[in-house]
Amino acid sequence: MNESPRLYFAVRTDLSEGKRMAQALHVMDQWTDRYGPQKGTVIVFAVPDEEALLTVMPKEGRTVAFREPDLGFEATAFATDIPLVGLPLLGNHRRSRRRAWDEAA
Repeated sequence: MNESPRLYFAVRTDLSEGKRMAQALHVMDQWTDRYGPQKGTVIVFAVPDEEALLTVMPKEGRTVAFREPDLGFEATAFATDIPLVGLPLLGNHRRSRRRAWDEAA
């Protein structure tokens, strides 16, 4: 079982809303297969595209990425127990997605 009280996701916003949800569920399945079920808080952040996703994905610690076969195995989401700082929450439309990403980078 995952001992961290929080699990952080990043999902691409260049995908439709339905695909974003599917990618988050896919990566949660991969997390559960590798580390066990998550019992704490899940926080989902937005990134504009695959390049941004791969840029912010932690290189250390416990992290899993999902690559969607229907999209040519592009990276579409990741889950980590390492805090992600400065990224906009998924669904936060107060600022444009690209502007929020540029400010965080």
